[in-house]
Amino acid sequence: MVTVERKRKNTRPARKILLTGVYGPFGVTCDAAEGNGMQMELLNNQITRQQGIHSPRQFYYTLALYFLAENISIPSTVLDFPTWKAFCKELATGAYTHVGINFIVPNVGKAGRMAQYIRMHHPGIQIIVGGYGAAIPELQRLVPHDAVCKGEGISWLRRYFGDDPEAPVRHPILQNPIEQRLYGYKSVPRSSVLVPGLGCTNGCEFCVTSHHYEKQYVPLLKTGREIFEVCKEAYETRKASGFTIMDENFLKEPTRARELLALMEEAGTPFVFEIFSSAEVVREVGVDFLVRLGVKMVWIGVESRAWTHAKVAGLDLKGMIRELQKNGISVNSSAILFLDHHTPEELAADVEWVLDLGADMTQFMNYTPLPGTALCKRLRKSGQLRAHAEFPYRHHTGAGELNWEHPHIKDGAAHFSILRDAFKAKYEEGGSAVLNMAMTALQGYISARDRLWQCQDEGMAWDAATGRYEKVDQPVADQFLELRIRKSQRIAMNMRGVILTNMVYGPNLRARKKAVKAMGLMVKAFGIPDVKTTATSLALLGMATMEFGRHLRARLKGQETTILQPPTIRRSYDGVQALARVRETMS
Repeated sequence: MVTVERKRKNTRPARKILLTGVYGPFGVTCDAAEGNGMQMELLNNQITRQQGIHSPRQFYYTLALYFLAENISIPSTVLDFPTWKAFCKELATGAYTHVGINFIVPNVGKAGRMAQYIRMHHPGIQIIVGGYGAAIPELQRLVPHDAVCKGEGISWLRRYFGDDPEAPVRHPILQNPIEQRLYGYKSVPRSSVLVPGLGCTNGCEFCVTSHHYEKQYVPLLKTGREIFEVCKEAYETRKASGFTIMDENFLKEPTRARELLALMEEAGTPFVFEIFSSAEVVREVGVDFLVRLGVKMVWIGVESRAWTHAKVAGLDLKGMIRELQKNGISVNSSAILFLDHHTPEELAADVEWVLDLGADMTQFMNYTPLPGTALCKRLRKSGQLRAHAEFPYRHHTGAGELNWEHPHIKDGAAHFSILRDAFKAKYEEGGSAVLNMAMTALQGYISARDRLWQCQDEGMAWDAATGRYEKVDQPVADQFLELRIRKSQRIAMNMRGVILTNMVYGPNLRARKKAVKAMGLMVKAFGIPDVKTTATSLALLGMATMEFGRHLRARLKGQETTILQPPTIRRSYDGVQALARVRETMS
């Protein structure tokens, strides 16, 4: 009897998990998902929409999958952006005891099909679901599963597999974005991504992130030194010096940011960051601190001129945005359409107000109550939330018809067209985002250079305690500011090539005049373009012309834009007990 028991124990399959996102293609309407608003591209999908050839095309990793794989003891495979064929082929290896499916609400149909396939063809596999889509009330009926990963996923999955949930978090080192294209030119950027923490304490009614983490902030990198060490590793392994910080309000923890700056100053490494921040935190830390920290882009939620939340109350947003841009910090303002008070007239006025703020780029999103948010609970209680049978989850994209009964604007077609037209108005009134960012970068270099001269002339030095430049008795050379100036110079010079294309393909005369102004700033900063710079600009213009043809063909087919698909990525992990091997394939 003992021998039989031992034999059974030895033949038990070793635990191994497949961590996957939903299958592609993406941005294409099918029986399980909506096409509109569902491209796997943040910029072209919801920030630079309607900007045609000027819209940068970028793909980003599904970050949660890599964080989970790096922080559990059992072997795992990440399958990011799989095709249906790749997903089925991976399961056919018979290697997995568990499958974790990460998805958002509109992709619940795809997640459901994947789970049903596992139940039918691999019934022994345990299914774990996670992501914002896991908050759907009738989830078991739509996506058969054995467990739901809730809240902060690393500690949850560690508990599930018997690991220590309090063990230090290993931050994955990822190239970010995976790839990018501009005017048809494809490149692999030397940049990475940081996730210092999850959640947000602001608790905005509509915010799925804040409610997913119960209005708490969950730090993953608790100190500035921890962030700095991840930056160093990314630079040493991937030559990354620029980082997107995926944190709802990174500067809400100012001590951590100040420590990060101090370590960069000590090491002489002027890393560059793109961050999310609320407006009141920007005011508190000040623009000088942001510039010295290396912030080149900040995403600020402006929401609506009638918004009364403390994060924007009493602030001169337009003046703040202009000051940031003058100092080389591009601004992405995010605004919400179809708030409860929006009549057609008030909504139009709100769009004009957002455009007048003059941000480099703007995200418009329709007010969408997603499961788990206070907004969803309020509208369900009032009877305004549309039932799933009437309005399936696949349509809950925030980029089309509302999933609730608006008190003033009933026409579903208007929900789509007003949003689309807001993006179009931003493009026509402000020009392309890439031109705006080029102008901001040029202004930033000139301002940083002038700031250095001012400090030298007036005997000023950086005071880490106050976060300001202050007069001192014995000023010394500010070597770190000089490093920052050289970094801002490179950023500005890298943006020069887009100006000529905007002079030719700007949406209107106003935008083309803006490009001419940018050319003047370029000459002021760097002098007359040399032969190499001119050749680069002409080559990019030629590629833009070919890209214009591709967009024109897409429009003739009835498409709003050309649809691109991210590459399927497969990575194998041996577990935290043997982290030496990470194998990757990309197709």
